[in-house]
Amino acid sequence: MKKRIISTCIFLMTISVYAVEKQALTRESVNEHWEDISFWEHGISSKLIEQGYNYAWESIRDKDFSTAWVEASCDDGIGEWVIIPIKGNYQYLNYENNILNKKLNVNLRINNGFCKNEKTFYNNNRVKKAKITIYEVPLRTGQHKTYALEEPCIMYETEIILEDTMNQQNFSFTCSPKAPFLEGHLYLYVQLTILDVYPGEKYQDTCISEMSATAEVIEEETKKKSLFQKFRK
Repeated sequence: MKKRIISTCIFLMTISVYAVEKQALTRESVNEHWEDISFWEHGISSKLIEQGYNYAWESIRDKDFSTAWVEASCDDGIGEWVIIPIKGNYQYLNYENNILNKKLNVNLRINNGFCKNEKTFYNNNRVKKAKITIYEVPLRTGQHKTYALEEPCIMYETEIILEDTMNQQNFSFTCSPKAPFLEGHLYLYVQLTILDVYPGEKYQDTCISEMSATAEVIEEETKKKSLFQKFRK
């Protein structure tokens, strides 16, 4: 862990993945995700390296509070990010069928900080403010592999404030596909970028124990009414 009294950065402990200035999610990184969906190294900006501990991308999705993603920047992790796929029933939407008018409800769930126990939670940084970026990408699923047809496009961005608690926090966003892709089925990713933190009592590492997201298609009101009228007959 990075001691709060240390002001210099030990570069050997940092694994940089992408520069912060660039769009974090690319066609190449999407394809790498589908080559190994359990261990996606390009789903994080960095990870802390400590012998005997795993602070990698998979630790944020393992439903285990004794593990966490821990960034490895020189300071409090400002600008560091993590990306996860968004699951849900929206994946049947195909760009060939004019899906730009479809509305989606995206639900994001976060267990902030290192939730192993209360001491570990307060010893390390927790995220206070974050930028949320939702990407859309057209996928093609073949017999042997799934791959991206185009570069991902930012569909939605906002900022959130997280509470300083070990409890699960839920966020909901309504958005629609925007990219003029011509083929492929819709797939979504969500990126959390750290903007501000609650400082740890002992370490400068910023941690997130769990993060998951789902999306559902919002049924059109006209369809709801016609279905209701059908059942009333």
